[in-house]
Amino acid sequence: MNVVLQSLLLGVLAALGWGIADFVAAVVSKRLGILRTIVGVHLVSIPVAAVYFFAVSDISIVSLTHWAVLLVISAVGFVVYIVFYKALQVGPVAVVSPIVSAYAVVVIVLAFIFTGERLSVMQGVAVSASVGGIVLASVSLRSGMRLREVVGFGALLGFVAMVGIGVWQFGVGILSRDIGWFLPIFLGRVITFGMFVPLVAVRREWPWQRLSAPLLVGVVVVGITETGGLFAFARGAEIGVISIVAAASITYPIIPILGGLIVFKEELGFTQYVGLAVALAALLVLALSS
Repeated sequence: MNVVLQSLLLGVLAALGWGIADFVAAVVSKRLGILRTIVGVHLVSIPVAAVYFFAVSDISIVSLTHWAVLLVISAVGFVVYIVFYKALQVGPVAVVSPIVSAYAVVVIVLAFIFTGERLSVMQGVAVSASVGGIVLASVSLRSGMRLREVVGFGALLGFVAMVGIGVWQFGVGILSRDIGWFLPIFLGRVITFGMFVPLVAVRREWPWQRLSAPLLVGVVVVGITETGGLFAFARGAEIGVISIVAAASITYPIIPILGGLIVFKEELGFTQYVGLAVALAALLVLALSS
């Protein structure tokens, strides 16, 4: 199997995991709260991944430089988690997810600047079209609306999360080439969890509060699918081309979009539907042209 095909397949696998995780996280966070959901997801994913860590991982390959990068991207991840889950909570999920999925554009641009990966003309056009579509998707135009109502708070949070996730994913991709696909995700997750513990303690928002059996199942599903998606992305970045993995993974909004429209009964305006169509079509072209 060639590198390009491996990159595409692992990117699609990441998309599947993230799509399921985003939709379930939107449902859970609305009932459990943002901090409880985030910490709960970490409490599920870290012990599961720790089995592999203690079995086969060699932490001695992580240099001081790697630790420094891990600390930086973990701090970025800390902020991104809060912003992203708040965006999912505020919604509409059908708009927030495609906005955030444009993180791939950030990854591709950073790869172009720092690793020398180049975009073709078609890829450049697709990137530009995806940005335009995302802008349309985030704007709600109805008669009588005030200016501050045109762009929703959830959409604005989605933009912030998009940039942060792009930076974080690029950092993980670079580290994966040096220390493998597993350690950047696992160690980064442990560090980020350590950053959340003091915040949760101060606010006294422990994950087991308000936790019912259905919500526990939801937290477990998010923890497994989100982490699985991250591992797939990191593995793809390790053995393949970062920009191709990122391009393939941006198909993940399809699941939360359908969930938002069907389950949450979210209503979108005509311009938002047009924006979503343009953005998804451009992202598909970007994936295929890679």
